[in-house]
Amino acid sequence: MTSSSCFRLIVVIFCCSSLTSGRVDRHPKIIPSDNPLILHKENSLSLICRGQGILQWILANRLIPSEGVKVEKCDSRHYSHCSKLTVTDLRASDTGTYSCNSSEVGSHNVTSVYIYVKDPEQLFVEPHPSNPQVLSIYRDETSLVVPCRTTSPDAVVKLEGIPVLSKNIAEEKVWDPKVGFKIPYGPYTTYSWLICSTEVNGHQFLSRYFPKRHTKLLQNIKITPDHVKVLVGDTLILNCSGETGPNGRINFTWEFPKQKENRHQTSRSDMIKANPITMSQVLVLPNITMEDKGKYVCHAFLERSIHKNASAKVKVYEHPFLNISYKQNHRGVIVVSEGTKKLVLDPRVNAMPLPDVIGWYKDGVAILKNSTCYRMSVYSLSILDLKHGHTGIFTISLGNQLKGLYRNLSYSLTVEVKPTISEAELSNQDVQPYMSGKQHQLTCTAFGVPLPQITWLWQPCNTNLMIEHCIYKDEIVVNPDAQGNNYHNWIKNINVKTELVQGKNK
Repeated sequence: MTSSSCFRLIVVIFCCSSLTSGRVDRHPKIIPSDNPLILHKENSLSLICRGQGILQWILANRLIPSEGVKVEKCDSRHYSHCSKLTVTDLRASDTGTYSCNSSEVGSHNVTSVYIYVKDPEQLFVEPHPSNPQVLSIYRDETSLVVPCRTTSPDAVVKLEGIPVLSKNIAEEKVWDPKVGFKIPYGPYTTYSWLICSTEVNGHQFLSRYFPKRHTKLLQNIKITPDHVKVLVGDTLILNCSGETGPNGRINFTWEFPKQKENRHQTSRSDMIKANPITMSQVLVLPNITMEDKGKYVCHAFLERSIHKNASAKVKVYEHPFLNISYKQNHRGVIVVSEGTKKLVLDPRVNAMPLPDVIGWYKDGVAILKNSTCYRMSVYSLSILDLKHGHTGIFTISLGNQLKGLYRNLSYSLTVEVKPTISEAELSNQDVQPYMSGKQHQLTCTAFGVPLPQITWLWQPCNTNLMIEHCIYKDEIVVNPDAQGNNYHNWIKNINVKTELVQGKNK
């Protein structure tokens, strides 16, 4: 019984130990474990990876499968999976990180090893001796990596710049043969060239780089026109534009109904060099149908996933039309006072297609576009410094010759004029005496729009010749056929008539 108990105890301890081990070490193991591993050109690379999950290799430069690359199963030993990677005929470009990924339900673990492939004829992994590599950097970034990593960890590399490197870059640059140089790069640091150089056995190796500032500025994205009306059979043209900063390049894509039919064409317009820079793209969609109506979206984006959208609504009409109406409630009857600085006649026009014949007329006579008294803008007419002579009928005439559509709309304008009395312009200093008891006629000539009413008033005066001014201040309304006395003349009659005087009804 004692022996049996001991056996059961040993079994339990063994199982617990195995579970504990599995729970602690889930990362795959690469053999050989040297990191970094240094090989030479034309050598072969052989790595074994063991792990608890499904294993997958990621290579520095080559793909799986490809020529010279082989992956096969191997002895897993204490692990559940084993994978052997073989890469033959190594090249300098094979320098880099080799990773073994282990995937299980709910977990993902990676182990990596860095491998140098020495090549005395190629010191830089990705050399750019003649054509520089563009290094993108944004204004808000504070450092820049010059990726001149080497095929040997022992290479001595110098960094030079045009213009000459500043003192802080020269002192603070950090070299890593696996990465290259990491240097501080301020928001306004500018270099035409950055050059990595090294020398081996009297032979110099160069790799050139061109730092290029990129912008995150993306603004004022819009589609013009944003509300579009087209007829069936017409061609739809939309322009999407946006603004960006120096070195920025806006990419445009479109989204609209029936896009999958691929009937559309796009073309970029010339860049407008200003600050900010404007770029645009035109969408052309021929032979419009009723199914093409709807929302058109322009997606504008820069690098670094900076994007904005704009949209436009497109209406499609089956038949042409031309409608014109009054915007205000005056129904075309307008009354203003003389001296008004400006009056705008602005009808509401709803047409498809738009009119190609536009004309304004006053009392049937065409108004010239270069007139000093009038200003025309699209469908509106502005009348300046209004006078009585502007009174009349103003008519706008619209038409579309291709579709044979024509419409007119008229405004009746009256310019009111403040009443004036012509006799008031005469001097009243030399008053002629008149004989008492005799008949005398007084005339009052007045003008105004509308024609004014005339009322006669009389101010009595004392008959004492020694008094120079009238002592009565109240004026008395004159009535015809009233019997006169010492203080009131007898008004025989008052006649009112309208006559044309100097071209005006007075």
